[in-house]
Amino acid sequence: MKKNLLIVLLLAGAAARAAAYDLPVSSGTHRVYFNADYAKFNEYTRAIDLEGNVKLEEFSAEDKPIKLIRARNLTVNMDSRTVVSPADFVMDDDTGTVYGKSGTMNYGTESGHIADGRFSYRSFIFRGRSVDFDKSGYVYRKASITTCDEEPPDYKLRSSRVYLVPDKYFLAYNNVFFIGKLPVFYLPVLYRPLVAGTPFVSIFRPGYDQRNGLFVKSTFVYRVSATTRAKLYLDYFSRRGIGHGGEFDYRKPEKTIADASVYRIKEDAISKVRWGANGGYWHLLNRFNESDPAQYYTQGVFRILSDPRVNNDFFRSNPFAVSPDEQASVAVTRKTNYTLTRLSASGREVKSADLSRFDKAESSIPRLDFNTVPFTVLKLPVLNSFSGDFENARDAGADFYQKRGNAVWTVSKSVPLAPRLTFSPSVFYNQSVFISTEPGGTDRWVGRYGGGGTLRYDRFWGSLDVGYAYTRRLRTNKLENSGGTDKGQEVNSLSSQLFLMPRFNTYFKLSSAYDLRDYFHASFSRRVAPIIAEGYYAPRPGIDIFATETYSLVGGSRSIVSQVNFGDKENYFGFGVANYSTDKRAWVLNNMLGFRPGKNSAWRLELALRFRMLNDGGLNFSEVNFFEKAVTLYRDFHDFRTRWNFRERSGGVREFFFYLNLKISEPARKDDLEEKSRAYWHPWRAEGELRD
Repeated sequence: MKKNLLIVLLLAGAAARAAAYDLPVSSGTHRVYFNADYAKFNEYTRAIDLEGNVKLEEFSAEDKPIKLIRARNLTVNMDSRTVVSPADFVMDDDTGTVYGKSGTMNYGTESGHIADGRFSYRSFIFRGRSVDFDKSGYVYRKASITTCDEEPPDYKLRSSRVYLVPDKYFLAYNNVFFIGKLPVFYLPVLYRPLVAGTPFVSIFRPGYDQRNGLFVKSTFVYRVSATTRAKLYLDYFSRRGIGHGGEFDYRKPEKTIADASVYRIKEDAISKVRWGANGGYWHLLNRFNESDPAQYYTQGVFRILSDPRVNNDFFRSNPFAVSPDEQASVAVTRKTNYTLTRLSASGREVKSADLSRFDKAESSIPRLDFNTVPFTVLKLPVLNSFSGDFENARDAGADFYQKRGNAVWTVSKSVPLAPRLTFSPSVFYNQSVFISTEPGGTDRWVGRYGGGGTLRYDRFWGSLDVGYAYTRRLRTNKLENSGGTDKGQEVNSLSSQLFLMPRFNTYFKLSSAYDLRDYFHASFSRRVAPIIAEGYYAPRPGIDIFATETYSLVGGSRSIVSQVNFGDKENYFGFGVANYSTDKRAWVLNNMLGFRPGKNSAWRLELALRFRMLNDGGLNFSEVNFFEKAVTLYRDFHDFRTRWNFRERSGGVREFFFYLNLKISEPARKDDLEEKSRAYWHPWRAEGELRD
């Protein structure tokens, strides 16, 4: 016979002494309702044994459902306010669903214990041999975490203990990551906030490097807020030791944009501390003020290293790994509707020949720049513009600083001559000054004047520009033409550029110039500047062809660069060729290949080969040298993505690493702050990459 019973339990507030079956006085009606096939009540122990299709529901004083328990057997003790399930049960509440082999729950303290518990929360599945819970959260012992709903799961984190606070965070200790039954790596602590909009991502890249040995590179990403993100790097190299660092991003476009990355490692093999730091910022200094509409802001950028080799040894995806230097700059700017004033300081150092140190290249400390937008004077029908600068500078190769300045006044006008035909003439005066730093020295003032014009013919298929430019230098400290060997003629040339774009997917450019200076004698071919031809053709989506050549009538080809690409992001083929006059025998080839075997295949391959061949004449090539080889293999599983990378290039770089992106980390793939930071500060990083 089926029984339906209603029991009201007092869970909060003071209660008066009540007789048997009397309802206790309460400030609310916090109650439990249960339904079962059979029920047995013991009036001495005040316990109710329920059997068969048991369903127990807890309601708040506001009549809102709090919990629902379904089981085969339940025992409800009214005095201790406990519910005991000796066998399998399911418990649902607003945080998720809990499955257990057995359990005890206290409605008075909202706590309990579950044996062999399984909790489905959002996309996560938490398991524990033993689970204790109360109002604050859950404690899992001999636990596991996964997002895979397969049985058995494709992957899991096996942990000795897990603390879970729904809607806040989980914290796991003594973790071993398994793919199937295979243990992959060990992690002492794993923490992840669960607050909406504040993801925490952990990424681990185990691999092998010929120089550094076996390694594990770990990256921990924490989204502090909608505008701020922090990263922590902790790496282990079997031959070099432990490296650590981090990255900070802040992006509030109307006020501040900033990024800073640092890394440090004390190499065990050489007992030397090596480090690198790079980043930059832009910061608006004032708010809008009607009485002063000027905008004041400061900006800077820096990249400093302990030695020229550190990028190549540890930051392999950074382009400065193969072209290292140091540089830093900072500036304060005042911008109005009409002028731009900038005070700055900058410096750069380049690698020494033996890559052991940095040598000073150039610096400018400080430098003042002033520019205007085009303006009119006395309502004359021409536009004027002014630009000037003054700096204390040191040039590359010099061992002294030079105080110098430069100012240019330009007058220009655009004149329509006919439909589709426009003439744009301009004249200028340029004044340079060099302040002597020697005792008794003389300051040098050098003036230049000139002008030019461009005649443009525009049609729907493109344009033709014909231009003339003239610049003449005056005598030092005098307003008269220079009488030097070149007669002061710095520029006197006629130029032209043809731009053809018959369709949106095709264009062609051809440009050159002719030197008209008369202080020297030269043949026609020597006066013609190198001819630059450039073409682009994309006959259909997925195919684009680009080629450019710089050709001199005297020396022949100066450079040839071409690139052909077929396919989309996943299935593609690219082939590039380059040759430069600095080494005419050498041809540099760049091959790229990517494909997915089938439309629904979980595998994908990317291949990059860059090599240099020496031409011995005709089609004979010798000394084929591969200076970079890279293979990347992708494999998508049910709940995570994997990537295997192999890279080899000159400088002793030979490495392999394994990359795993769990479903737990999936929100980072859509992180708008990450993508904007990557595009602004680290454009060389591939999409989805979180560090160099």
